[in-house]
Amino acid sequence: MKNIRGTLVLDTLEEITDPKRTALLVIDVQNDNSSPKGMLASKGRDISWVRKTLPSIKTVLEEARRLGLFIIFTRTTRSKDGTHESGPLLRRRGRSAHGAGLAEYEVEGTWGNEVLDELEPRPSERQVIKYRSSAFIGTTLDIILRNNGIKSAVVVGLVTEGCVESTVRDLIDHGYYAVLLSDCVCSSNQEMHKASLLVAATRCDVIPSTELLKTWRSARATP
Repeated sequence: MKNIRGTLVLDTLEEITDPKRTALLVIDVQNDNSSPKGMLASKGRDISWVRKTLPSIKTVLEEARRLGLFIIFTRTTRSKDGTHESGPLLRRRGRSAHGAGLAEYEVEGTWGNEVLDELEPRPSERQVIKYRSSAFIGTTLDIILRNNGIKSAVVVGLVTEGCVESTVRDLIDHGYYAVLLSDCVCSSNQEMHKASLLVAATRCDVIPSTELLKTWRSARATP
């Protein structure tokens, strides 16, 4: 820990990811975009990029549960009646590789909108419904984190250059430390994925999950 102009600043990975003050944010891993039975797959869209990332996400989630981290799943959502969608949002969505032309994709109240069944979210784990890219816009995420003494967030999920990057930026702007796991976020566009990781690395720690797991397991083994 460093003292910078009178402010105590967490510095090492061990300090930043201390389970007592760290949350795991699982961004938008939902049935419609990640399940073989979901909307994207059923319409012939490629979801192999998500499926390849899932084992790493599951491993981190399992370790976070063992350590008692505060776990939050976010769910990107479309309103049934269009009351939550703006013109710019609809224009961008029409150009998106994910869900363009799929009217029922991730609609509120549907199975497709739910957290991916395989992740088996527990009743004690929070779920944040969001209608914008960032998990902070129009939600109570900041209140939840602050009320539970959270200082840092480990971020996994999708899409790297979209909802993941938007949420990481807002984490930092809201005063939280962010750790982005490079093998636990993904995109169908590898160039955008790599570019987004490069940008994120100028703002926060971008590391492979193996490095974080080593740190967590070492802390767990310390008396």
